[in-house]
Amino acid sequence: MKGEKREFHWLQLCCIMMFIFLFMVSQVYATATRTWIQSNETEFSKGATQNVSILSTGEIQLSPKTEVIQGIRGAFVWSMAVDSKNQVFIGTGDPGCVYLIKNDAEAVEVFNSPELYVQSLAIDKQGNLYAGTAPRGIIYRINPRGEASVFCCLPAPYIWDMAVDNDSNIFAATGNDGILFKITPEGKPTVFFDSPETNLLDIHIDQFNNVYLGTEPGGLVYRITPSGQPHVLYDASEGEIHCISMDAQGNLYAGTAVGAQPHVPPPPTAQPVAQAGIITSIFKEERSWDLNIPEEIPMAQQVSLQQQRSAVKEAESIPKTTGAPTTPNFIYKITRDGLAQKVFETDQAFILGISLDTQNNLYVATGNKSGIFKVCCDETSSSLTNIGEVHALCCINTSNDELYVGTGNGGKVYKIYPSFVKEGTFISNVFDTTTQSNWGCIYWTDVQPAGTNISLATRTGNCEKPDPTWSGWSMQYTSPGERIASPPARFIQYNAALQTTSTDTTPSLAMVSLSFLPKNQPPKIINFSLEKESSGTPQKSPDTKTNGKTDSKSQAHISLKPHYQMAQKNIQWEAEDPNNDTLQLTVYYKGTDEKTWKIIEKNTQKKGSCTWDTLRLPDGKYQIKLMVSDEPDNPPETALGAESTIQPVVIDNSKPIIKSLSTAAGTGGKYIINGVAKDDYSVLVKVQYTLDGQEWISAYPVDGMFDSADESFQITTKPLTPGDYTLILNAFDSEGNIGVEKVVFEVK
Repeated sequence: MKGEKREFHWLQLCCIMMFIFLFMVSQVYATATRTWIQSNETEFSKGATQNVSILSTGEIQLSPKTEVIQGIRGAFVWSMAVDSKNQVFIGTGDPGCVYLIKNDAEAVEVFNSPELYVQSLAIDKQGNLYAGTAPRGIIYRINPRGEASVFCCLPAPYIWDMAVDNDSNIFAATGNDGILFKITPEGKPTVFFDSPETNLLDIHIDQFNNVYLGTEPGGLVYRITPSGQPHVLYDASEGEIHCISMDAQGNLYAGTAVGAQPHVPPPPTAQPVAQAGIITSIFKEERSWDLNIPEEIPMAQQVSLQQQRSAVKEAESIPKTTGAPTTPNFIYKITRDGLAQKVFETDQAFILGISLDTQNNLYVATGNKSGIFKVCCDETSSSLTNIGEVHALCCINTSNDELYVGTGNGGKVYKIYPSFVKEGTFISNVFDTTTQSNWGCIYWTDVQPAGTNISLATRTGNCEKPDPTWSGWSMQYTSPGERIASPPARFIQYNAALQTTSTDTTPSLAMVSLSFLPKNQPPKIINFSLEKESSGTPQKSPDTKTNGKTDSKSQAHISLKPHYQMAQKNIQWEAEDPNNDTLQLTVYYKGTDEKTWKIIEKNTQKKGSCTWDTLRLPDGKYQIKLMVSDEPDNPPETALGAESTIQPVVIDNSKPIIKSLSTAAGTGGKYIINGVAKDDYSVLVKVQYTLDGQEWISAYPVDGMFDSADESFQITTKPLTPGDYTLILNAFDSEGNIGVEKVVFEVK
């Protein structure tokens, strides 16, 4: 077996290396072939299983053989026990009956109690079977001859679990007061441990008579010595330790059920404790006898007045596990000194039952999201089989490693053998290639011991959910590397058929890959634009002036970048490809009166930008174009492209002209200068002047707004004293070009 595992992992490694090589080759030769690979538990768990198990190591194997035990009536199977002869007893709810499984396939009623629920079962060395019931807290004893009698009655409505020590004392874990009772073989109960917890949910007694308890709401694991000294072995962060079990090395396993709320209903009204019933024994055929419950039932001693409250408390609902887990639940492996580690985790499920086989493999029953799992000694795990019921409530192993699982919301018992079924099927989830695709080859890695076989098949369609429009399943592929026979489509699914001729052996499937070539689709240009400058915003003259000077802060913002920076245009783009192909992007420009496009930039970035330096270009109008092609990943004959063009862009590297300047004397010593600023391509955005090198003062157009390439302006100076003056003017266009002119005049 170890040799097979080594061969298996070597095959996995070789296959992975092969796919890495093929992937690298596909990149070198720029093909568009894609591969869908499934090779781990998470990916396989998306599919559907029938008689196969998915291992945590990422392998699919045949499931253990599973049978449903017939003959059980009742909504819930609450408890199980197995005796030294490997006889399995079942405790049910509504009605509260005890069954014995005979002939490995049929449940026969042993005891039809007057109670509603048999919550727990235990067997002593003499073969006496004890049934703990609810909601009246009565324990019944059924001797090896099949005769039933009341063993004792406890002042607790819930007898959650029972265990027998080496001296045949019965220990009963109860709720709602969290009391552990010790009951002598004669039926005399005493309080062994009065815990601060509400419910003691599960109990285990080791070979040294140490008692272990799982509790809620504190989520504690207690260890209590034979002398009655309690010790908290582990305090879990979860609020409920629902089930416990111990392996041969003394390691304790504790399963949590955060969110579970077990309840039992109130008892029938006005029903006396003492009553009679007729029980049919299966031990002696065709014999029936009376069950007499005495008026006085032995009660626990050393119980406080508060603890001796009514044995029956009103409950909320029928017996079931309600609520839903909001956090994961775990199984902890706890050593005797309290060191704990998580060995199993489940989401959206309660861990309601655990059991160990003779090889110390752990079996797990979960509720809400029902499941049956196996956790091996190396802590790898697998799902064993699918069940239709909402909850798997309990489980137990026999000495020959047969597993029995009881369910609720449909009271059934499943028997799971330590051997494999002969056939099983795994159906993958549906894979979406996003577009119509042609199929390549199908590969898989497996281990097929002698007498086993694995084959695969595929089907395809163009809607996400398989329906009659899908193709039928293809012929079986028997060797990895066969070409997929299903017709081209967008969606694909495969199934794997596992077979064995020996129930002691199973094949293993570890990896499946499908190659496909999507039909090529053209790329899309999401954005192609030229970054805008704010300097071209028209400016309106302010309403307020002071001494001929204009507050420059009141003007619209004007770019203060140097002209060479203004001449650098930032071009931005964003493109995508439905096939996720590599794209070749090319940015071009040309004058509106030209025919030939010139390249600005070549790039493979689907989202990016480039700088277009227009400083040395002649003034005029230019077009900018983006061309996108998926040719890097497609042959030229099938490559597709897209393009987008920006509206003509003005390139203006020339300075505005200031002309028609005239000066005239005004009133009060002021001078008036008139002129015209003109630009061939760009809008004028500003005119400034300085008189004899003093501060720069803004001048505004005659019409009050800079909004054209030709603007008349008038400047009125402050009152001037006689003398010669030099007035320098600057005119700015939207591209950052500055025209300069001067006026020299004399004031007399």
